[in-house]
Amino acid sequence: MLCTVIVAAMAMTAVAQPAAPLAPAEKASDVRVGIVVELTVNVSPERAEQLAAALADALHRELEVDAVGGGDVSRRLPEGGVPEECLASKDCISDLARRLDCNQLLFLAVVQVGADIQIDSSWVDIASGEVTSRPRIDLLADARAGEVFSAAATRLLPHARKRPLAVVVTPGEPRPTGPEHHLTTGVWIAAGAGTVALVGGVVFGLKARSGFQRCQTDAANCELTQDERDRIDRNALFADLLLGGAVAGLATATILYLRSDRRETARETPTKPGGAATAWSLTPTRGGAFAELRVGF
Repeated sequence: MLCTVIVAAMAMTAVAQPAAPLAPAEKASDVRVGIVVELTVNVSPERAEQLAAALADALHRELEVDAVGGGDVSRRLPEGGVPEECLASKDCISDLARRLDCNQLLFLAVVQVGADIQIDSSWVDIASGEVTSRPRIDLLADARAGEVFSAAATRLLPHARKRPLAVVVTPGEPRPTGPEHHLTTGVWIAAGAGTVALVGGVVFGLKARSGFQRCQTDAANCELTQDERDRIDRNALFADLLLGGAVAGLATATILYLRSDRRETARETPTKPGGAATAWSLTPTRGGAFAELRVGF
């Protein structure tokens, strides 16, 4: 029957000074965790080594510690693996700490029950020789080892500080440097007038065209009174004037739109007198502070 050992390292004291227990306030960056597979039940050595590597990654990801596991640890173990009863031997613990360059050990027993895996652990501080059991980790068949180990990281190494969450800042798209065009009141008026003129010009143009076509299709029998001829001329004149006005109105609307700038308008808009105003102040006092908020209507 094989064994599972997981080693967690903390900062070592100077060689010239006597060993002292690692205090939680010491630098978390000096913590080193090594994972060594020693005891396995119904778990293949390859699977146990994968779990050791996943646990090392989770500890490093969640806590301010260095972690090593999997093949990196197996290559450093003595020939034949970890000796039996290593947890009860100070010489064995010291040898493992030296091989893994750590000063804490976390011994794990990996047992598979059905499709689930149970991991029992014991933590050892090399400097003080303190041994403490850690809560069991249950790795269900459909669970992801990395997520389970990340959730259990603080229970395995409660003295280690949590690694601060990385803040990812996504830069926004650069704002355009040109003017910010928008539909102003003048644009709406000019566009509306141009549209109405365009519709009127089309209507009068169709009327004038209808009168002209009466003589073009039957010139021999075309008999128009003077009033009818004058009406056709007026319709043609109105059509020309309205179409010209439509072109002028739509062109004006286009020019006003291209010359508009929302940001410039906001800067030029004065604040209305008597408008709402808000101000706040904070005044230190003996034994505290006095806060004041003023809102005008």
